[in-house]
Amino acid sequence: MYKLAGGLPLPSSPWESVNWRHILRALLRECSYLPDPVAKSYLNDYVLTRFRRYVIQERRPWIRFEFERQNNLYEEARETLSLLKRANEGYSKPLEKILRLSYGRRGKRRAELLKVLMAPEIPADNTAVEKVLQRPVPYTDEWQPPSIIIELMKSQHNNPGFSQLNVRPIKQLAPVIPKKSTFGDPVSQSRRKNIRKKWYTEVTNLLLPPVPDAELQILIDLISGGMHWSLPKRRKAVGIEYYGRLKPKKEELSDFLVQGPKKSQTFRDFSKGRPHRITRRFMLRLWRRIYSLIPRMNWDTEAKRHYFTWDTAKPMPLLGIPGGTEIFVDIDELGKVTGESTALVSSGSPAALKEKMSSQGQTA
Repeated sequence: MYKLAGGLPLPSSPWESVNWRHILRALLRECSYLPDPVAKSYLNDYVLTRFRRYVIQERRPWIRFEFERQNNLYEEARETLSLLKRANEGYSKPLEKILRLSYGRRGKRRAELLKVLMAPEIPADNTAVEKVLQRPVPYTDEWQPPSIIIELMKSQHNNPGFSQLNVRPIKQLAPVIPKKSTFGDPVSQSRRKNIRKKWYTEVTNLLLPPVPDAELQILIDLISGGMHWSLPKRRKAVGIEYYGRLKPKKEELSDFLVQGPKKSQTFRDFSKGRPHRITRRFMLRLWRRIYSLIPRMNWDTEAKRHYFTWDTAKPMPLLGIPGGTEIFVDIDELGKVTGESTALVSSGSPAALKEKMSSQGQTA
């Protein structure tokens, strides 16, 4: 029996080498241990959809014996299972990747949410239909991206917190089209169209669309403590110790002769991070990072356009003493004492502060 590099063994039929039911059960088992309710539901549906999508149908019987296709699917399933296991063990980066996939910050879910955001409005009457028909051809000189995409692109470009969250920034708010070609001639229309198409594709691949209100409210409740959270309990495998004691010594001797003596405990498992004990404090940090990547869409009635707001990953520090803001009433933006009330702090005044200090001195 032959074997591809790092993949399935090569038998007469690919279905004889791997029990796909065991892989599916292992994936669903790891999905049930995820510490986030949205991630648990989304990954469970995602795994089932991936397996049902590739169910062999009678109208395509030749797919059954396409070994290369089965090997690629096996590699993908094994990588997904490894990602889920490391996330449940408490590795922060795999767990954050799972959360980003579940809340639509990357992957297929992000593309689906962006498609909903970019969906054109259904024309209500004949006049609206005529306006739709009069729109310019996409990516031509008269074409402009949808206004909601432009506003989301600008707000994401102006967000300074993305540099600390491992998010690729949007570098260009408009395509850069040269005035002349290499030979000194004006740039052709097809070339300008291709430049706009390439720029628009790159920008849409970086946009972070809003999530549904129900999922956003779940995330808010998890952060604020409004929703009860507890780590799912893992079930212990049955019979591991018993079957481990029955391992023949001959196999151990053959492993020693082939592989050599085993190493002692090394730091190889911690080269790409270390496992953490999954607690609410550990999850709170990841939830805040995900929440800071979700925009809140609002409507400006005066300007008649959408605008987006973002939250920060870390909460702003507050003063540790009550009424401490009154100390900075007479300080300007440069940090100098002016003796007059400034607009930096709205509450309190120097006179009120002096009266409060004098009253405290009399009571003392």
